[in-house]
Amino acid sequence: MRIALLHLDLSGGPEERNLALLQQAVTLAAQAGANWVVTPETALQGYFFTQKNRPFSIPVQPAPNLQPLRCVAAAYGLTVFLGCGEQDAASGLCYNSCLVMGSDGEIIGRHRKMHSHGTGAEGWAAKGTVLEPLICKEMTAGVLVCADAYFAENAQTLRAKQAQVILVPAAWPPGHCGGLPVNAWERCSQASGLPVWVCNQTGNREVMDMSQAQSAVVVGGKLRLAYHGLQQAVLLFDWDGEQQRLLSAEFNVRTI
Repeated sequence: MRIALLHLDLSGGPEERNLALLQQAVTLAAQAGANWVVTPETALQGYFFTQKNRPFSIPVQPAPNLQPLRCVAAAYGLTVFLGCGEQDAASGLCYNSCLVMGSDGEIIGRHRKMHSHGTGAEGWAAKGTVLEPLICKEMTAGVLVCADAYFAENAQTLRAKQAQVILVPAAWPPGHCGGLPVNAWERCSQASGLPVWVCNQTGNREVMDMSQAQSAVVVGGKLRLAYHGLQQAVLLFDWDGEQQRLLSAEFNVRTI
C-alpha cells in the first residue's frame, strides 16, 4: 500500500485556505497512487486558530464544509486521517481530534487527543479519554495526536488492542514539549514493536517555528525516513502490509 503524509503550512489558517490546500494535496496524493492520506494536527482550522483574532466556532464533525474533501476520498477510494477541532454533540465539549474518513467518504472513527498542556493554542480543547484502534480497509491503525506519542504506554495499549501501525498527526518542532520529538516516536515503536508514521507540518515561524519539524517513518524503533523544511510537500512511501515492512528507501517528495 502507498501512504501519503501531507507536510503542509497549515497552522496559521484560516480554515477556508486550509481546506482548499488539503483538497489540492489529497487529490495530488490520490493521483500518485496513495491508499492512505495523513494530515498534521489541527490541519483543518490551523493549530493556532483560536489565537489569530478571527471569529471562530468549533462544529460537530463532519461539518458541511468537509463534503468536498469527503467526495475526493470517495472518488479515489482513500482512507483519510484528518486533524481537526470538533465539538461533541452530546456534551458540547470540544476536542483536538483526528477524524478517519473511509474509502466511501464516511467517518469510520476518530481519536481525541488525550495529553495537552491545556493552555494557549490548546486551551479550547478538552482531553480525550478513549484509546482504541480503528479498523480500516487495509490495516488496523492506532492514532496518537502529537503529545499522545510522548507516552510509550499509549503505544503499548494500542498494540495490545491489535493495532498494526501507529499514526501521529503532529504540530511538534524540535525543542518543544520534552526535547527531540523523534526520541518519543522511537520509544513508541520500541515499546510496541509497531511502525510509527508521523505527519508533521511547516511554516508559522513567527509563533512556533515549524520549519524544522519532521515528518517521519519509524520502523523497529529507528528513524528510517524523515523530511523537514519550509517547502510544502506530499510525502509518499510504500508499505508491505502482509510482511509489515517498509518498501521505500526514501520519501517520494511531491512539492506544492
